[in-house]
Formats: sequence, C-alpha cells, structure tokens
Amino acid sequence: MSAPGGGFGEGSHGDEANPPPPDWTPPAYSPPGYGQPPGYGGPPGPPPGYGPPPGYGPPPGYGYGPPPPPNPGGYYPAPDYSGGYGHPQAMQPGMNGLAIASLISSFVGVLCCIGSILAIVLGAIALGQIKRTRQDGYALAVAGIAIGAAGLIVWLVVAVLAGHSH
Repeated sequence: MSAPGGGFGEGSHGDEANPPPPDWTPPAYSPPGYGQPPGYGGPPGPPPGYGPPPGYGPPPGYGYGPPPPPNPGGYYPAPDYSGGYGHPQAMQPGMNGLAIASLISSFVGVLCCIGSILAIVLGAIALGQIKRTRQDGYALAVAGIAIGAAGLIVWLVVAVLAGHSH
C-alpha cells in the first residue's frame, strides 16, 4: 500500500485511468520569473545632445615602435648576480691583516702583558671584519684571542703571587 500522492518514482492514484484529453494544449503564457521584465528595452544609450567620448591615444613618448631584437636561442640573458650578500667590492680575497697581528701580539704577550691585551682586542676586531668581508684568517684570530687570554691569565697569576711573596 502506498502513501497518498505517491512517492518518489511512483505515479498518483488514477493517473493511468484519466489521461489528459487529446485536444488539450499547454497555456500560451510563460511562467512568472522567466523572460524579460516589463519596461526593459535593453541597455540605455547616451543622453541626447552628447557626442561620442573623446579618444585617448598613448601617452607622449610611449609610441609603439618595433619590438626589440630577439635574444640568441630565444632565452633572456641571465642577470648578473654576485653570488652572495653585500657589495662585491666589500668582499676582499686574502688573509685578514688584523688576524695576523692578533696572533703575533699574542706571542709577544707571553713576554709582556700589553701584548696579550692587544691580541684580544685585535682578534675581536678581526673576527668582525672576517664575518663581514668573508676573508680568510678566522682560525688565526681565534688563536690570537685564545693565546692572548692565556698569556693575560698567566701574567695576572704571576703578578698576584709576586705581590704576596714580598
């Protein structure tokens, strides 16, 4: 037994027994909501009395000339990259002079306390320059700082022990 009105895919009760008459035609009007609304005649034109808008050409100096010549092989040339950060003139090859001076001062600092202090200062400045310019000499600067610090500690221990012995 089916529900009144039929279900999905089922016909209503009695539809087969009462087909529409053979002379029946559908209504001649279109359903509401479809078709053109009343009073709509298309896009409005310009108001009367106005001519066409003035034409605009390309800006002066921007004429369309012939295209540039094609690149060989059909590819654009590669841009000139320096391969790293910073300015190319800031990257200097070779050994950092302050790193060398730091190492030499650290050996002098074994004999004199001033050399150890100078080695630490020059080594610290050399590390900053090496980082910025990518020069060689990192190991020399670190060695100058380490030997200078060791020499300074030795000189401080000798000074303290010499002061207590008198």
